[in-house]
Amino acid sequence: MAEELMLNVATSRLTDTLDARAAWPFLLPFGVYVLHTLEELPGFAAWATRHFGPETTGTFAGYHIPLILLVLVCSWQAARTGRSGWVVAATAFQWQFAVNALFHLTTWIALGDYSPGAVTAATVSLPTTVYYLAWLRRHQRATTRQLAVAITLGTLIAAAAISFLLFL
Repeated sequence: MAEELMLNVATSRLTDTLDARAAWPFLLPFGVYVLHTLEELPGFAAWATRHFGPETTGTFAGYHIPLILLVLVCSWQAARTGRSGWVVAATAFQWQFAVNALFHLTTWIALGDYSPGAVTAATVSLPTTVYYLAWLRRHQRATTRQLAVAITLGTLIAAAAISFLLFL
């Protein structure tokens, strides 16, 4: 009886470890955000000031640090627990990075001035979003309804971030 219990506990831990390893794509939104912010940090404030209104690098960093931590928590919890609320939150953030990427690329073209963040937008955010969404569907980590909610939330988050520039 004790051996069977120990075997069940060991099997359960191994399964949990394998499930956690299989859930690593949930950490992609965090990785994308860190890389994207590192590209933006040196020049985004000056670019935003030229095209939208006064912005400082300190202010930019000040509101990105807690947001990066929020995305980390959502990504980590989605990977660790697989609970639908965390999955929707992590997916919403990943979708937001795709919408944000379109903003960077569109403004670069429309304004004729490189938008800091456009390189990671094109080479990291968009391809990662395609991979992430395909992985979600392939591994049935989110229902169609959850994806719809995540895309709606991600679009609203992106709209809020972009509109923030308009009110600088």
